[in-house]
Amino acid sequence: RLIITDDLTSLYNYRHFFKTLEAELTRMKRQKTFLSLLLFDLDNFKRYNDLKGHFEGDKVLRKVGEIVNRSIRFNVDSGFRYGGDEFAVILVGATVDQALPIAERIRASIEGTFQEITVSLGLTEFQDHFDLERFVKSADEAMYTAKNAGGNRVYTNKI
Repeated sequence: RLIITDDLTSLYNYRHFFKTLEAELTRMKRQKTFLSLLLFDLDNFKRYNDLKGHFEGDKVLRKVGEIVNRSIRFNVDSGFRYGGDEFAVILVGATVDQALPIAERIRASIEGTFQEITVSLGLTEFQDHFDLERFVKSADEAMYTAKNAGGNRVYTNKI
């Protein structure tokens, strides 16, 4: 468990993300179901960390890990610290429309918890023409679209 878990947030780590995503893609194809991916990062986190210090920044990251775990479906979805202030959630069996309330719950919880931190979320559903890399890239592009539109929002790459 220690090898696959991020110490700070108690979410799964980056390395485990790709193993899990690959396994879920295989299962999704075999069972002919759905899979959605949520990538997000914290708006204004670097500034917050620079002003308040790394100790306070770590407290924010810890709290975000708690929010993710509280917001996703227990023993169904998986939350990950993707790196730095970026996070990922694999939403098993969920279309983008079914995953959207989970993404919005994370967004609203973070907005309601912190005065200076919001979140930009990108959400995408696996498509037949995707491979693993394209799937992640689609969610990443959606996240950057949300951030470039001002942050504190969910953007879906709905096809």
